[in-house]
Amino acid sequence: MSLIRVAIPVLQGRRKFHFDKGRPWTVLEHLLLCELDRGPTSVHALRERACIPERVIIEALIRLMRAGWVEMMQSPAAVHFQITPEGQVVKEYDQLPMAPRRLSRNMTFVIDQITGTLFRSRDLPFVHEHVVDKREEQGEPIVRIDRPARQLIEEVRPLVDALFQSDEKFVGIDPYGSRLSKRWALVPVRDGQPEGLSPRTPTRLVEEIKRAAAGMSSKAAGAPQRTYASVALPGPENPQVTPPVRKISFTTNDLITGGADHETALKGAIGRARHRLLIHSTFVSAPRFAALLPDLRKAIALGVKIDILWGQDKNTDERRSTAKVVQQLRAELKSEGLEGLTLQPFSTGSHAKIVLADDGTPNKMIALVGSCNWLYSGFSSFEVSVRLRDNQLVADVIDQVAELSRGGNGHWTNLTSELVAQAVNLRSQKPSSEGKASVSVLLGPSHAELVREARNRADRTLVIASHRFAGAANNLILPPVFAASKRARDLDVRLFYGEDSGAITATDIARMTNEAAKVGVRIRPVYRPRLHAKFLGWDDDVVVITSQNWLSADSTDDNPRQEIGICIRSPGVGRILLERFEAATVTASAS
Repeated sequence: MSLIRVAIPVLQGRRKFHFDKGRPWTVLEHLLLCELDRGPTSVHALRERACIPERVIIEALIRLMRAGWVEMMQSPAAVHFQITPEGQVVKEYDQLPMAPRRLSRNMTFVIDQITGTLFRSRDLPFVHEHVVDKREEQGEPIVRIDRPARQLIEEVRPLVDALFQSDEKFVGIDPYGSRLSKRWALVPVRDGQPEGLSPRTPTRLVEEIKRAAAGMSSKAAGAPQRTYASVALPGPENPQVTPPVRKISFTTNDLITGGADHETALKGAIGRARHRLLIHSTFVSAPRFAALLPDLRKAIALGVKIDILWGQDKNTDERRSTAKVVQQLRAELKSEGLEGLTLQPFSTGSHAKIVLADDGTPNKMIALVGSCNWLYSGFSSFEVSVRLRDNQLVADVIDQVAELSRGGNGHWTNLTSELVAQAVNLRSQKPSSEGKASVSVLLGPSHAELVREARNRADRTLVIASHRFAGAANNLILPPVFAASKRARDLDVRLFYGEDSGAITATDIARMTNEAAKVGVRIRPVYRPRLHAKFLGWDDDVVVITSQNWLSADSTDDNPRQEIGICIRSPGVGRILLERFEAATVTASAS
């Protein structure tokens, strides 16, 4: 029997969290209130009607009495329970109101540097470097998995999911905390099988532990292998980070196409908001901001809190120009004393375009995600965005904006805490009825997976629209698109772009266009209207609406939120979007 310990490189952090503690009300308790509203009743009668054990009913009644919604009546014959006037009020609510306790505590967490998974410290206990050194000096068989050079920070959603119990609801986090420290987690491997791992441990990490232990065992006869180079580097495929697919009800009325419709959608979101509005635009233009300011002022007067985030592009001149405009606008807002509107001073480093707004109630929000630079566009270009209404899906978008709100240094801000709490609140609401559409938030590197899927599955049509066209398209998009056309000879493949990026010559564009034509792929520019939309669709039922310039840029694992999109799988969504696109470009060309 052999025993080897594998040292996993981890990062240990500690933060002070604020949360509300209190078990949420169940459907049973709500039903009991409604039943007692019909008249005083005994536990025996309730048990007979509900076919539920008496103990369960008694526990629910005790909770309701503590809340003051039910009271007990003693009579010579039996004990009865009746609803109170307060209980008659709350029984009409969709959900019974909670009265949680506000608590705070410091929590320690661990991130394994192999897969990027976040654990509670008790799920993956850690030790300091000197402890591992000492045990090695004493002759204990330990193999260390090499610590990757790539740095990690804790993701907000996995952190909340890992650290809080079902009766605890995240409220906030102190903006400052200790830096992540390098530690080691020692995992015993007995006869090739790791022991003591949490059920949450991802399969990739388990396999790496086994390989590290096997490498040391195989060299036991000679010089022991003290280190193991991991092949499982952290990336966006971490299931804790990758947003899930949601089954929702979706209608094509929530497809926003064309410049005028985007202006209407933005002003409509601002006009309906009563509590919260957040806009993330890659660039900020002083004239466009000034044009929107009257609408923002009206919202502020109604009590809406507004935050504006801005990203950046690879174009250094544009980035510096935006930073200069932001600095100027911040000074003007400060001199005016306009409270309730915050223009953040830092770049998020993202090309994403997102609007978040409540829909008249803090428990219901919408998100607009797509290609439109909300604070830069003149709303004359052809844009494509999607309006999201499902609470779970909007919460997934808020998770990404919460990450962006941390800026380049990764520090939690008050805005980060507020956004995380908002996402938690939306997820706690009554879920919408499940629909036929499958919709998910798409982070940067995952765009390539959709291109490969389109290559393998498209049967009738494959359409890509991109604002820019650059030489990179010859490596990123054209090979899979050519492969799709060769695989299905009857496949209608069309690529549209608005302008070249300046990094490609007209001669190169002509050469690529001719090469594409030989395999049945049509590439053409669209000048009227100016094309700023970024979408990919195949056949009738799949569309990806995004900020990603398919024909000129590629996201990296280092910045997974550089591009953010939405993948929609719904009957007819691809066909309808293509029809709108064709109608808009034809109409503009004929005018």
